[in-house]
Amino acid sequence: MTYRPDIDGLRAVSILSVLLFHAKFSLFSGGYIGVDVFFVISGYLIGSIVLNDAQRGRFSLADFYVRRIRRILPALFAALAVTTVLALFLLSPQELKSFAQNLAATTLFSSNIVYYLKSGYFENAAEMNPLLHTWSLGVEQQFYIVFPLAVLVLIPYRRSVWVAVLLAAAAASFALGVSLVPDHPVAAFYLLPPRLWELVLGALLAFGAVPDSCSRAVRELACAVGAALILVSVFALSEATAFPGYAALLPCLGAALVIHAGRSGPTAVGRLLTLRPMVFIGLISYSMYIWHWPLMVFARFYKGRDLTTKETLILLAIIAAVSVLSWRLIEIPFRKPRAASDRRPSKVFARTGWAMAGLAGVGLLGHLSNGLPQRFTDYAPQDISGRELYKEHTCFLETDQPPEAWPGLESCRIGSPKADAPTALLWGDSFAAHYVPGLQNVADTLPFNIVQYTASGCPPIKDLSVNARPNCQEFNRRVDEIIDRNGIRIVIMAARWEWYMDTNALDLRRLHETVDALLNRGIRIVVMGQSPVFRFRNPYDHTYFMKSERAYSITGQAADQPVITATRGARFVDTSDYFCDPDPCKDLPLCRIRDDQGFYFLDQGHFSAHGSTLIVQSIQEILRAPDPTYGE
Repeated sequence: MTYRPDIDGLRAVSILSVLLFHAKFSLFSGGYIGVDVFFVISGYLIGSIVLNDAQRGRFSLADFYVRRIRRILPALFAALAVTTVLALFLLSPQELKSFAQNLAATTLFSSNIVYYLKSGYFENAAEMNPLLHTWSLGVEQQFYIVFPLAVLVLIPYRRSVWVAVLLAAAAASFALGVSLVPDHPVAAFYLLPPRLWELVLGALLAFGAVPDSCSRAVRELACAVGAALILVSVFALSEATAFPGYAALLPCLGAALVIHAGRSGPTAVGRLLTLRPMVFIGLISYSMYIWHWPLMVFARFYKGRDLTTKETLILLAIIAAVSVLSWRLIEIPFRKPRAASDRRPSKVFARTGWAMAGLAGVGLLGHLSNGLPQRFTDYAPQDISGRELYKEHTCFLETDQPPEAWPGLESCRIGSPKADAPTALLWGDSFAAHYVPGLQNVADTLPFNIVQYTASGCPPIKDLSVNARPNCQEFNRRVDEIIDRNGIRIVIMAARWEWYMDTNALDLRRLHETVDALLNRGIRIVVMGQSPVFRFRNPYDHTYFMKSERAYSITGQAADQPVITATRGARFVDTSDYFCDPDPCKDLPLCRIRDDQGFYFLDQGHFSAHGSTLIVQSIQEILRAPDPTYGE
């Protein structure tokens, strides 16, 4: 197989997109599509290797897996070993237990499946999982198991049969992914079957499914269009995009066009991709992908907040240096062993088995030991109450529950009923449900009844489609019926606004229309600002390891700014005012997370029963008589 430097340049585009997206440079809002470009590249290269071996009559499963092991596992296992050592020093027992489970799953090529199974709404923040990025390796490694087995079956047949089978597999996979995105987006994102078409797309190019072009003009156009599709994906898509689904066509077809155009000859875009810096970044791209995420996560753990721009640039330089060392000292020597004995499949498989057993054993030990709490002599986490009062699966609907599961006013009333009193509706997602404990404590003192109408990941915005929450639109459409049927005169709206607002003008317009429609009906509205959100997973762990009862809020007041604009005429409550003060040395506010009576939060952002009660008691007068002219 002829070396293609332009493909290494395309790898560089992929890894830089992912790296800058994970570094939180907002310009690269769709940088996660770099993984999809990697999938197409991987499918093309693996397809080329397999076709070359098959045509020569020397395709061997053992040789195929030996090459994959040498290419992928040494750098991965080295990164896992170093990450495990860092985890022992930096993670609390609860966090280390979760890390250990993910370590075992990664070692056994199944981390993508584990992340799919663990992706509940209250799961610890995914972006603080040091091994989250290994989901894509799980997808690829599972492909490496399935694909060569299929090749063995297809070897006796003509190449046209191979192409037909791959086309059918790609079409079925793409259709599955598109069908899963609306109702099962996590499965569509993490699992191999709905992602298979991206890898098969590359293999189809290798198998000659698309004829090579002899026209220079056609190649130039195809390559330019492909590059444009990738760049549009990087800069125009975002985390709010329903993905993979139809949106994944942009980066994948873009990568396919660039790869295919370069098969027949040079292009202008290809020459840019073959510049020495681009090729070099492509060569170290695998090591960079393996190492960048855990280093970023641990840096945020250590700081207890997001990194400043200067800190981010320093970290990126460290990641580059580590990647070069990993490529030079680990990848190259293992891919090209000098000793003939090191090339024998039996020896490679044996060493790989021992390494896998060792890492998986460490993961099992971390799980069974509950995160090795013996590392700390006085570590004693507290059971912080609050979540058990949300009325999950009834008045707080989970992702897979239809709107019809909400049981009605009587079941979801907070506090004792008051005859002839108006009714208030608590409407929103879990950042609305976390006010239930506080409302229960003061319900008897308020001059109205309160009803809970909340659902996981559903903001109180009518007609808003929320990726990963397929029932949200219908859930929110029903609010008018609930208001009319129950004579509701007050609405308390709350949400984790940052997840839905961002800078999306369409979302802001829909929020504004929702508020206006309620105000026009004479309904009084209180909009609760987003509570502070932190980098820690557990407030006790923060106070124990950071030796501080304050923490930097990464969102809160900043997330509220577009909401304030969109809710003119409603009474807005800035919850950060009750906990946070600006830090003159940082852009992030510094917030109190506990007092002598307990913690204000039960995780990275939801109020505990204590924090919820403190807020609700502080705003009782606002709840009694909201000011409809606020903000005008």
